[in-house]
Amino acid sequence: MSLDPHFSETEFDDKRIRVETLGRIISKVNRAQFEQLIRTSIISGVVDITGWTLEGVKALLTECAEEELRITIKEATRYFMPVRYPKGPMIESLAEAIVSGEW
Repeated sequence: MSLDPHFSETEFDDKRIRVETLGRIISKVNRAQFEQLIRTSIISGVVDITGWTLEGVKALLTECAEEELRITIKEATRYFMPVRYPKGPMIESLAEAIVSGEW
């Protein structure tokens, strides 16, 4: 996703905050809508996933892989900066490892 000239930097920050807040309540039922929100809201920077559901993290990683987004993922005091995202079932494994603290 490229920077939309119709939105200011503050508006992109507001969208990122909305994504960070909603990531805590995402389930399988609303994952598709959340992926759409991520697609239109995040272009780069740090995304704080502390307290997110597993489905929320899966959605973020899926969109980052598909859109080739370069973001830093913050989870509590840990930071992740994937250079290349896995595909398919490996995204789920990565999401589970991040959420569980195993990675």
